[in-house]
Amino acid sequence: MNPYEIVISILSLSSLSLCLLLLIITLQLRGELDQLKQSTRLTREELEKIKERLEKLKI
Repeated sequence: MNPYEIVISILSLSSLSLCLLLLIITLQLRGELDQLKQSTRLTREELEKIKERLEKLKI
């Protein structure tokens, strides 16, 4: 192997490693975002209570 092939191999491996790392981070962040969405989602009962309160305030 000549020096150019060694450099190209090192760059390729480092690029692949960074891509895998970014993929793992992205999947973790997506999971956290899904959890956050579920925790902020209102139930139908809560929405009905809010609507009732708004109607009472309007009257």
